[in-house]
Amino acid sequence: MLDLAEFSNDPLLARETLLARLKVAGTAGEQAQLHYRLWEMCQVCGDEVAALSHLEAAIHLDPVQRPDRSDEGAVRRIVVLNVPGTFQANAPLAMLLDDSTALYTMWVSGEPGRREELAERIRKLKPDAGILAMGEDARQTAAILEAEAIGRTSGVPVLNGEERIMQMARSTVPEILENIPGLLVPACRVVCAPFDTLPSFPLLARPVSSHAGDSLARIDNRADFDRYVHETGASGSYYVTQFIDYVSKDGLYRKYRVVFVDGVPYPVHLAIHDDWAIWYYNAKMEQFPERRVEEARFMLDMTAVFPSSVMEALYEIPQRIGLNYFGLDFGVLQDETLVVFEVETAMIVHDRDPDDIFPYKSACITRIRQAFERMIDKHAYAGVSVEKDTTYSMS
Repeated sequence: MLDLAEFSNDPLLARETLLARLKVAGTAGEQAQLHYRLWEMCQVCGDEVAALSHLEAAIHLDPVQRPDRSDEGAVRRIVVLNVPGTFQANAPLAMLLDDSTALYTMWVSGEPGRREELAERIRKLKPDAGILAMGEDARQTAAILEAEAIGRTSGVPVLNGEERIMQMARSTVPEILENIPGLLVPACRVVCAPFDTLPSFPLLARPVSSHAGDSLARIDNRADFDRYVHETGASGSYYVTQFIDYVSKDGLYRKYRVVFVDGVPYPVHLAIHDDWAIWYYNAKMEQFPERRVEEARFMLDMTAVFPSSVMEALYEIPQRIGLNYFGLDFGVLQDETLVVFEVETAMIVHDRDPDDIFPYKSACITRIRQAFERMIDKHAYAGVSVEKDTTYSMS
């Protein structure tokens, strides 16, 4: 398989090289793996339509995407079940794991009549375990449920099952997490035209099934809402969420991200901004050394950053959610209340930030990877003692 590392600074060249390889590829399997790589590279190049076309072709040829390198010497083998879509549709676990874990991805489109065939494909791979990695999306309900059924039929231990992913909609999470001491989940519901009843303003609005802040807006009055709906598509459905001002005493906003691995929260990053609408990319943490010092404190030992009430709330969340692996974005109000922004099963966790600017991140992401490996090993060898990381244990 083509090693794209040498093309890391020139995705257009990488795409052209892959297309050239595709023209001379011999077997359907070789063609499929090249289409999968083109799905990735076309997204990097900003051509989503071409990317999804390559993904469709790949799945048709071979629904199993194989590791880029030989799995010889790997300590464990897992099958990740994905649904078709862009990078945002599924957790990119390959960005977290290293070569000690051989990762095979089975793409499930929800096509009827293939359950036993695909379950048998999983069995033939002889994985230690499988994991459902897709994010909650009402448009993908059939595919997600079919992926669960395929996993069950295979007989392989599968994590993140029991239809839990489909319960992670923004409108259902507040009910799941209600009445946890020290925790606030802003009320959220789905509204459709004619939008006769809306929560009190200000509120946050976004199209249902949108992610990463796509078309997210703060709305302060009805006229602004009507204008927003007109601009984004009046026939759509929207999540409307009570806006909670989570500004800190110093006038800055802080958005924390953790990932839960077998019930234990691990810090992923902290974004600090002077605007409430924060994503890590727009916080530009690389430009603020003093903010990176604060992020380092959080990532290296968040128990020293948060009061015990926040940590206790964090540990209650996975008990309610019931997933083996998922992420959480949240803030902390001035009265030390934890405010939930999003529960996400397709969250990105990676170790690709430059070490000279973020020297503290690599060790923290390594801890997450090791915890993930222990989780897989525990479920693969049920009944065999596996050492557990208790760094953030409340016991």
